[in-house]
Amino acid sequence: MKHSTRQHHPYKDMLDSPEGMADQIAYNLGCPVTIEDANHHIVSYSKHESNVDDARTATIMRRKVPEHVVNGLWKHGIMSQLFESGEPIIVDSIDSIGLGNRLAVSVRNNKEILGFIWAQTDKVTVTTDHLSTIREAAQMVAQHLQRQQAKKQKSEENEKEFFWQLLTGAATNSEDIHKQAKRFGLHLYGQLCVAVFEFTEDTSQSVERHAYYLSETLQQTKIISRIFDDRQLILLVRTDNLEDANKMSQAFIREFTQKMKERLGFEDLKGAFGLVYDNPQSIKDSYKQALKVLELKEQFPVKLAEVDNYQDLGIYQFINELASLQKRENYKNDSLMRLKAYDEQNRSSLLETLKVFLEMNSNVHKAASHMHIHTNTLNYRLKRIREIGHIDFKDTNQKTMLYLDLLIQESEREDL
Repeated sequence: MKHSTRQHHPYKDMLDSPEGMADQIAYNLGCPVTIEDANHHIVSYSKHESNVDDARTATIMRRKVPEHVVNGLWKHGIMSQLFESGEPIIVDSIDSIGLGNRLAVSVRNNKEILGFIWAQTDKVTVTTDHLSTIREAAQMVAQHLQRQQAKKQKSEENEKEFFWQLLTGAATNSEDIHKQAKRFGLHLYGQLCVAVFEFTEDTSQSVERHAYYLSETLQQTKIISRIFDDRQLILLVRTDNLEDANKMSQAFIREFTQKMKERLGFEDLKGAFGLVYDNPQSIKDSYKQALKVLELKEQFPVKLAEVDNYQDLGIYQFINELASLQKRENYKNDSLMRLKAYDEQNRSSLLETLKVFLEMNSNVHKAASHMHIHTNTLNYRLKRIREIGHIDFKDTNQKTMLYLDLLIQESEREDL
Protein backbone atom coordinates (compact mmCIF):
# COMPACT_ATOMS: atom_id res chain seq x y z
CA MET A 1 0.00 0.00 0.00
CA LYS A 2 1.34 3.44 -0.97
CA HIS A 3 0.04 5.17 2.15
CA SER A 4 3.18 7.28 2.62
CA THR A 5 2.70 9.13 -0.67
CA ARG A 6 -0.11 11.28 0.75
CA GLN A 7 2.29 14.02 1.76
CA HIS A 8 3.51 14.29 -1.82
CA HIS A 9 0.00 14.32 -3.29
CA PRO A 10 -2.21 16.14 -0.74
CA TYR A 11 -5.97 15.91 -1.35
CA LYS A 12 -6.40 19.61 -0.79
CA ASP A 13 -4.63 20.29 -4.08
CA MET A 14 -7.31 18.22 -5.81
CA LEU A 15 -10.43 19.97 -4.45
CA ASP A 16 -11.25 21.57 -7.79
CA SER A 17 -10.55 18.36 -9.69
CA PRO A 18 -12.83 15.47 -8.69
CA GLU A 19 -11.09 13.22 -11.23
CA GLY A 20 -7.80 13.99 -9.53
CA MET A 21 -9.29 13.18 -6.14
CA ALA A 22 -10.49 9.74 -7.23
CA ASP A 23 -7.13 8.93 -8.79
CA GLN A 24 -5.27 10.10 -5.67
CA ILE A 25 -7.49 8.12 -3.28
CA ALA A 26 -7.11 5.03 -5.49
CA TYR A 27 -3.32 5.54 -5.53
CA ASN A 28 -3.18 5.75 -1.74
CA LEU A 29 -5.49 2.78 -1.18
CA GLY A 30 -4.02 0.66 -3.96
CA CYS A 31 -7.41 -0.21 -5.47
CA PRO A 32 -10.11 1.24 -7.77
CA VAL A 33 -12.25 4.03 -6.31
CA THR A 34 -15.58 5.61 -7.19
CA ILE A 35 -16.91 8.86 -5.70
CA GLU A 36 -20.71 9.32 -5.84
CA ASP A 37 -23.03 12.13 -4.84
CA ALA A 38 -25.90 11.60 -2.38
CA ASN A 39 -28.14 10.21 -5.15
CA HIS A 40 -25.56 7.74 -6.48
CA HIS A 41 -24.59 9.76 -9.54
CA ILE A 42 -20.89 9.48 -10.30
CA VAL A 43 -18.78 12.46 -9.27
CA SER A 44 -15.58 10.79 -10.43
CA TYR A 45 -13.86 7.44 -10.67
CA SER A 46 -10.22 6.38 -10.83
CA LYS A 47 -8.85 5.49 -14.27
CA HIS A 48 -6.69 2.80 -15.85
CA GLU A 49 -7.91 -0.22 -13.92
CA SER A 50 -8.45 -3.85 -14.86
CA ASN A 51 -10.49 -6.70 -13.39
CA VAL A 52 -13.24 -4.45 -12.04
CA ASP A 53 -16.54 -6.13 -11.12
CA ASP A 54 -19.88 -5.90 -12.91
CA ALA A 55 -21.40 -3.38 -10.49
CA ARG A 56 -18.52 -0.94 -11.01
CA THR A 57 -18.54 -1.40 -14.79
CA ALA A 58 -22.29 -0.77 -15.03
CA THR A 59 -22.03 2.28 -12.75
CA ILE A 60 -19.30 3.86 -14.86
CA MET A 61 -21.15 3.16 -18.11
CA ARG A 62 -24.40 4.72 -16.83
CA ARG A 63 -22.75 7.48 -14.79
CA LYS A 64 -25.06 6.32 -12.01
CA VAL A 65 -25.32 3.24 -9.80
CA PRO A 66 -27.88 0.83 -11.33
CA GLU A 67 -31.14 0.56 -9.42
CA HIS A 68 -30.78 -3.18 -8.76
CA VAL A 69 -27.39 -2.54 -7.12
CA VAL A 70 -28.82 0.23 -4.89
CA ASN A 71 -31.74 -2.04 -3.94
CA GLY A 72 -29.35 -4.89 -3.14
CA LEU A 73 -27.25 -2.63 -0.91
CA TRP A 74 -30.38 -1.60 1.00
CA LYS A 75 -31.59 -5.19 1.35
CA HIS A 76 -28.24 -6.26 2.78
CA GLY A 77 -28.24 -3.37 5.28
CA ILE A 78 -25.22 -1.64 3.72
CA MET A 79 -26.94 1.66 2.91
CA SER A 80 -28.51 1.82 6.36
CA GLN A 81 -25.04 1.61 7.94
CA LEU A 82 -23.69 4.32 5.66
CA PHE A 83 -26.63 6.60 6.45
CA GLU A 84 -26.30 6.06 10.20
CA SER A 85 -22.54 6.54 10.58
CA GLY A 86 -19.65 8.41 9.02
CA GLU A 87 -17.23 5.60 9.83
CA PRO A 88 -15.83 3.37 7.04
CA ILE A 89 -17.40 -0.07 6.66
CA ILE A 90 -16.11 -3.26 5.07
CA VAL A 91 -18.58 -4.81 2.62
CA ASP A 92 -18.31 -8.46 1.64
CA SER A 93 -19.04 -9.38 -1.96
CA ILE A 94 -22.69 -9.69 -3.03
CA ASP A 95 -22.77 -11.95 -6.08
CA SER A 96 -26.47 -11.36 -6.81
CA ILE A 97 -25.78 -7.72 -7.78
CA GLY A 98 -22.30 -8.25 -9.26
CA LEU A 99 -20.56 -6.48 -6.37
CA GLY A 100 -17.10 -7.52 -5.23
CA ASN A 101 -15.53 -6.72 -1.88
CA ARG A 102 -15.72 -3.06 -0.94
CA LEU A 103 -14.45 -0.53 1.56
CA ALA A 104 -17.05 2.23 1.78
CA VAL A 105 -17.65 5.46 3.64
CA SER A 106 -20.35 8.13 3.54
CA VAL A 107 -19.24 11.68 2.79
CA ARG A 108 -21.10 14.09 5.05
CA ASN A 109 -21.45 17.54 6.49
CA ASN A 110 -22.38 16.76 10.09
CA LYS A 111 -25.48 14.55 9.65
CA GLU A 112 -26.19 15.52 6.04
CA ILE A 113 -25.17 12.93 3.46
CA LEU A 114 -23.24 14.56 0.61
CA GLY A 115 -22.05 11.41 -1.13
CA PHE A 116 -20.14 8.14 -0.86
CA ILE A 117 -16.68 6.73 -1.58
CA TRP A 118 -16.44 3.11 -2.69
CA ALA A 119 -13.14 1.25 -3.03
CA GLN A 120 -13.05 -2.19 -4.68
CA THR A 121 -10.84 -4.26 -2.37
CA ASP A 122 -10.83 -7.68 -4.05
CA LYS A 123 -7.04 -7.57 -4.41
CA VAL A 124 -6.07 -5.91 -1.12
CA THR A 125 -6.40 -6.82 2.53
CA VAL A 126 -8.04 -3.95 4.37
CA THR A 127 -5.93 -2.66 7.24
CA THR A 128 -6.27 0.15 9.77
CA ASP A 129 -4.19 2.30 7.38
CA HIS A 130 -6.84 1.81 4.69
CA LEU A 131 -9.55 2.85 7.15
CA SER A 132 -7.58 5.94 8.14
CA THR A 133 -6.90 6.84 4.50
CA ILE A 134 -10.52 6.60 3.33
CA ARG A 135 -11.71 8.46 6.44
CA GLU A 136 -9.34 11.34 5.63
CA ALA A 137 -10.36 11.18 1.97
CA ALA A 138 -14.04 11.54 2.95
CA GLN A 139 -13.25 14.78 4.79
CA MET A 140 -11.56 16.27 1.75
CA VAL A 141 -14.26 15.05 -0.67
CA ALA A 142 -16.83 16.65 1.65
CA GLN A 143 -15.13 20.02 1.14
CA HIS A 144 -15.35 19.61 -2.64
CA LEU A 145 -19.02 18.53 -2.55
CA GLN A 146 -19.93 21.37 -0.18
CA ARG A 147 -18.48 23.88 -2.65
CA GLN A 148 -20.46 22.32 -5.44
CA GLN A 149 -23.56 22.18 -3.26
CA ALA A 150 -23.35 25.89 -2.42
CA LYS A 151 -23.34 26.74 -6.13
CA LYS A 152 -26.14 24.28 -6.77
CA GLN A 153 -28.39 25.54 -3.95
CA LYS A 154 -28.63 29.05 -5.37
CA SER A 155 -29.56 27.64 -8.76
CA GLU A 156 -32.08 25.26 -7.13
CA GLU A 157 -33.88 28.13 -5.38
CA ASN A 158 -34.39 29.86 -8.72
CA GLU A 159 -35.42 26.55 -10.28
CA LYS A 160 -38.07 26.05 -7.54
CA GLU A 161 -39.52 29.46 -8.35
CA PHE A 162 -39.76 28.43 -11.99
CA PHE A 163 -41.35 25.11 -11.03
CA TRP A 164 -44.02 26.93 -8.99
CA GLN A 165 -44.72 29.14 -12.00
CA LEU A 166 -45.36 26.00 -14.05
CA LEU A 167 -47.50 24.41 -11.32
CA THR A 168 -49.67 27.49 -10.82
CA GLY A 169 -49.94 28.47 -14.49
CA ALA A 170 -48.07 31.74 -13.96
CA ALA A 171 -45.70 30.75 -16.80
CA THR A 172 -47.68 30.63 -20.04
CA ASN A 173 -45.45 31.86 -22.84
CA SER A 174 -43.91 28.88 -24.63
CA GLU A 175 -40.75 30.71 -25.67
CA ASP A 176 -40.12 32.03 -22.15
CA ILE A 177 -40.76 28.60 -20.62
CA HIS A 178 -38.22 26.90 -22.87
CA LYS A 179 -35.70 29.68 -22.29
CA GLN A 180 -36.01 29.26 -18.52
CA ALA A 181 -35.91 25.47 -18.83
CA LYS A 182 -32.66 25.69 -20.79
CA ARG A 183 -31.20 27.98 -18.14
CA PHE A 184 -31.82 25.38 -15.43
CA GLY A 185 -31.01 22.35 -17.57
CA LEU A 186 -34.59 21.03 -17.42
CA HIS A 187 -35.72 18.84 -20.32
CA LEU A 188 -39.37 19.82 -20.77
CA TYR A 189 -40.08 17.59 -23.74
CA GLY A 190 -41.56 14.11 -24.13
CA GLN A 191 -44.48 13.10 -21.92
CA LEU A 192 -44.84 15.19 -18.76
CA CYS A 193 -47.00 14.72 -15.68
CA VAL A 194 -47.05 15.77 -12.05
CA ALA A 195 -46.91 13.24 -9.20
CA VAL A 196 -47.78 14.24 -5.63
CA PHE A 197 -47.06 12.24 -2.47
CA GLU A 198 -48.95 13.22 0.68
CA PHE A 199 -47.56 12.46 4.13
CA THR A 200 -49.90 12.12 7.11
CA GLU A 201 -47.59 14.01 9.46
CA ASP A 202 -45.14 16.89 9.32
CA THR A 203 -41.90 15.91 7.59
CA SER A 204 -38.45 16.45 9.08
CA GLN A 205 -35.41 17.46 7.06
CA SER A 206 -34.21 13.87 7.35
CA VAL A 207 -37.44 12.54 5.81
CA GLU A 208 -37.31 15.16 3.05
CA ARG A 209 -33.71 14.24 2.22
CA HIS A 210 -34.60 10.55 2.12
CA ALA A 211 -37.64 11.20 -0.06
CA TYR A 212 -35.48 13.24 -2.47
CA TYR A 213 -32.87 10.49 -2.42
CA LEU A 214 -35.45 7.81 -3.20
CA SER A 215 -37.08 9.83 -5.99
CA GLU A 216 -33.66 10.13 -7.63
CA THR A 217 -32.62 6.50 -7.25
CA LEU A 218 -35.79 4.84 -8.59
CA GLN A 219 -35.16 4.60 -12.30
CA GLN A 220 -38.53 3.84 -13.93
CA THR A 221 -39.01 7.52 -14.68
CA LYS A 222 -37.01 10.74 -14.98
CA ILE A 223 -37.60 13.34 -12.27
CA ILE A 224 -37.28 16.79 -13.87
CA SER A 225 -37.99 18.92 -10.80
CA ARG A 226 -39.20 18.42 -7.24
CA ILE A 227 -40.32 20.44 -4.25
CA PHE A 228 -41.78 19.93 -0.77
CA ASP A 229 -44.90 21.91 0.12
CA ASP A 230 -45.98 21.33 3.73
CA ARG A 231 -46.75 17.60 3.81
CA GLN A 232 -46.61 17.08 0.06
CA LEU A 233 -43.73 16.07 -2.18
CA ILE A 234 -44.41 17.37 -5.69
CA LEU A 235 -42.51 15.87 -8.62
CA LEU A 236 -42.42 16.72 -12.30
CA VAL A 237 -42.00 13.42 -14.11
CA ARG A 238 -40.99 12.81 -17.73
CA THR A 239 -41.15 9.72 -19.92
CA ASP A 240 -40.30 9.41 -23.60
CA ASN A 241 -43.05 7.04 -24.65
CA LEU A 242 -46.76 7.95 -24.39
CA GLU A 243 -47.85 4.31 -24.43
CA ASP A 244 -45.69 3.51 -21.39
CA ALA A 245 -46.21 6.82 -19.55
CA ASN A 246 -49.20 5.82 -17.39
CA LYS A 247 -47.85 2.36 -16.65
CA MET A 248 -44.42 3.69 -15.66
CA SER A 249 -45.89 6.51 -13.56
CA GLN A 250 -48.10 4.07 -11.69
CA ALA A 251 -45.18 1.70 -11.09
CA PHE A 252 -43.12 4.64 -9.78
CA ILE A 253 -45.91 5.74 -7.39
CA ARG A 254 -46.31 2.26 -5.95
CA GLU A 255 -42.61 1.48 -5.61
CA PHE A 256 -41.90 4.86 -3.99
CA THR A 257 -44.64 4.38 -1.38
CA GLN A 258 -43.54 0.79 -0.75
CA LYS A 259 -39.90 1.72 -0.20
CA MET A 260 -40.79 4.67 2.05
CA LYS A 261 -42.81 2.18 4.10
CA GLU A 262 -39.96 -0.35 4.22
CA ARG A 263 -37.18 2.12 5.00
CA LEU A 264 -38.87 4.78 7.13
CA GLY A 265 -42.08 3.09 8.29
CA PHE A 266 -44.56 5.36 6.48
CA GLU A 267 -47.71 3.22 6.45
CA ASP A 268 -50.25 5.76 5.15
CA LEU A 269 -48.27 7.59 2.48
CA LYS A 270 -50.54 8.30 -0.49
CA GLY A 271 -49.42 9.02 -4.04
CA ALA A 272 -51.20 10.22 -7.16
CA PHE A 273 -50.47 11.62 -10.61
CA GLY A 274 -52.35 13.69 -13.15
CA LEU A 275 -52.81 13.19 -16.87
CA VAL A 276 -49.78 12.99 -19.13
CA TYR A 277 -49.21 15.93 -21.51
CA ASP A 278 -46.68 16.67 -24.22
CA ASN A 279 -46.31 20.39 -23.47
CA PRO A 280 -45.13 22.26 -20.35
CA GLN A 281 -48.10 24.69 -20.40
CA SER A 282 -50.30 21.78 -19.25
CA ILE A 283 -48.19 20.99 -16.17
CA LYS A 284 -50.62 23.11 -14.09
CA ASP A 285 -53.49 20.86 -15.19
CA SER A 286 -51.66 17.67 -14.28
CA TYR A 287 -50.87 19.17 -10.86
CA LYS A 288 -54.53 20.03 -10.18
CA GLN A 289 -55.55 16.53 -11.26
CA ALA A 290 -53.02 14.85 -8.96
CA LEU A 291 -54.33 16.94 -6.05
CA LYS A 292 -57.87 15.94 -6.94
CA VAL A 293 -56.98 12.24 -6.88
CA LEU A 294 -55.59 12.68 -3.35
CA GLU A 295 -58.69 14.60 -2.29
CA LEU A 296 -61.03 11.90 -3.61
CA LYS A 297 -58.93 9.07 -2.15
CA GLU A 298 -59.43 10.75 1.22
CA GLN A 299 -63.17 11.14 0.54
CA PHE A 300 -63.67 7.56 -0.74
CA PRO A 301 -60.91 5.56 1.01
CA VAL A 302 -62.36 2.14 0.19
CA LYS A 303 -63.60 2.67 -3.37
CA LEU A 304 -60.48 4.53 -4.53
CA ALA A 305 -57.84 2.78 -2.40
CA GLU A 306 -56.06 1.35 -5.46
CA VAL A 307 -56.48 4.39 -7.73
CA ASP A 308 -53.32 6.46 -8.37
CA ASN A 309 -54.10 7.97 -11.76
CA TYR A 310 -56.59 10.76 -12.54
CA GLN A 311 -57.58 8.84 -15.67
CA ASP A 312 -58.73 5.90 -13.53
CA LEU A 313 -61.08 7.97 -11.36
CA GLY A 314 -63.80 7.51 -13.96
CA ILE A 315 -67.01 9.27 -12.97
CA TYR A 316 -65.48 10.15 -9.59
CA GLN A 317 -63.59 12.92 -11.45
CA PHE A 318 -66.83 14.92 -11.52
CA ILE A 319 -68.76 13.62 -8.53
CA ASN A 320 -68.34 16.69 -6.31
CA GLU A 321 -69.12 19.09 -9.16
CA LEU A 322 -72.29 17.16 -9.97
CA ALA A 323 -73.30 17.18 -6.30
CA SER A 324 -72.85 20.96 -6.14
CA LEU A 325 -74.90 21.42 -9.31
CA GLN A 326 -77.73 19.28 -7.93
CA LYS A 327 -77.80 21.30 -4.70
CA ARG A 328 -77.99 24.57 -6.62
CA GLU A 329 -80.93 23.25 -8.64
CA ASN A 330 -82.60 21.59 -5.61
CA TYR A 331 -82.67 18.34 -7.58
CA LYS A 332 -84.03 15.07 -6.18
CA ASN A 333 -84.30 11.66 -7.84
CA ASP A 334 -87.93 10.56 -7.37
CA SER A 335 -87.11 6.85 -7.78
CA LEU A 336 -84.50 6.95 -5.04
CA MET A 337 -86.75 9.01 -2.77
CA ARG A 338 -89.49 6.36 -3.03
CA LEU A 339 -87.03 3.52 -2.35
CA LYS A 340 -85.55 5.40 0.61
CA ALA A 341 -89.02 5.96 2.11
CA TYR A 342 -89.86 2.26 1.65
CA ASP A 343 -86.57 1.19 3.31
CA GLU A 344 -87.19 3.46 6.31
CA GLN A 345 -90.77 2.26 6.74
CA ASN A 346 -90.01 -1.46 6.28
CA ARG A 347 -86.41 -1.66 7.54
CA SER A 348 -85.37 -3.10 4.18
CA SER A 349 -82.27 -2.48 2.05
CA LEU A 350 -83.55 -1.87 -1.46
CA LEU A 351 -81.35 1.21 -2.01
CA GLU A 352 -78.19 -0.71 -1.08
CA THR A 353 -79.30 -3.63 -3.25
CA LEU A 354 -79.83 -1.30 -6.22
CA LYS A 355 -76.38 0.26 -5.74
CA VAL A 356 -74.60 -3.09 -5.62
CA PHE A 357 -76.58 -4.37 -8.63
CA LEU A 358 -75.57 -1.31 -10.71
CA GLU A 359 -71.96 -1.48 -9.52
CA MET A 360 -71.83 -5.11 -10.70
CA ASN A 361 -72.94 -3.97 -14.17
CA SER A 362 -76.43 -5.45 -13.66
CA ASN A 363 -74.96 -8.95 -13.24
CA VAL A 364 -77.35 -10.84 -10.96
CA HIS A 365 -74.90 -13.62 -10.02
CA LYS A 366 -72.04 -11.22 -9.15
CA ALA A 367 -74.34 -8.93 -7.19
CA ALA A 368 -75.88 -11.82 -5.24
CA SER A 369 -72.43 -13.23 -4.45
CA HIS A 370 -71.19 -9.83 -3.31
CA MET A 371 -74.18 -9.43 -0.98
CA HIS A 372 -74.00 -13.09 0.20
CA ILE A 373 -77.61 -13.79 -0.75
CA HIS A 374 -79.29 -16.27 -3.09
CA THR A 375 -80.01 -15.15 -6.66
CA ASN A 376 -83.72 -15.77 -6.07
CA THR A 377 -83.63 -13.36 -3.13
CA LEU A 378 -81.93 -10.77 -5.29
CA ASN A 379 -84.40 -11.23 -8.13
CA TYR A 380 -87.27 -10.71 -5.69
CA ARG A 381 -85.68 -7.48 -4.43
CA LEU A 382 -85.09 -6.24 -7.98
CA LYS A 383 -88.75 -6.86 -8.75
CA ARG A 384 -89.77 -4.75 -5.73
CA ILE A 385 -87.24 -2.05 -6.78
CA ARG A 386 -88.81 -1.89 -10.26
CA GLU A 387 -92.31 -1.65 -8.83
CA ILE A 388 -91.67 0.84 -6.03
CA GLY A 389 -89.16 3.04 -7.84
CA HIS A 390 -90.82 2.87 -11.27
CA ILE A 391 -87.47 1.79 -12.71
CA ASP A 392 -86.82 0.19 -16.10
CA PHE A 393 -83.53 -1.73 -15.93
CA LYS A 394 -83.45 -1.89 -19.75
CA ASP A 395 -83.20 1.92 -19.92
CA THR A 396 -79.46 2.69 -19.94
CA ASN A 397 -80.05 6.40 -19.46
CA GLN A 398 -82.15 5.81 -16.34
CA LYS A 399 -79.67 3.29 -14.90
CA THR A 400 -76.77 5.70 -15.46
CA MET A 401 -78.61 8.50 -13.69
CA LEU A 402 -79.54 6.26 -10.80
CA TYR A 403 -75.94 5.16 -10.34
CA LEU A 404 -74.66 8.76 -10.42
CA ASP A 405 -77.27 9.88 -7.91
CA LEU A 406 -76.41 7.00 -5.60
CA LEU A 407 -72.71 7.97 -5.75
CA ILE A 408 -73.59 11.59 -5.03
CA GLN A 409 -75.65 10.52 -2.03
CA GLU A 410 -72.66 8.50 -0.81
CA SER A 411 -70.34 11.50 -1.26
CA GLU A 412 -72.70 13.65 0.81
CA ARG A 413 -72.69 11.06 3.60
CA GLU A 414 -68.87 10.98 3.49
CA ASP A 415 -68.78 14.76 3.95
CA LEU A 416 -70.93 14.67 7.10
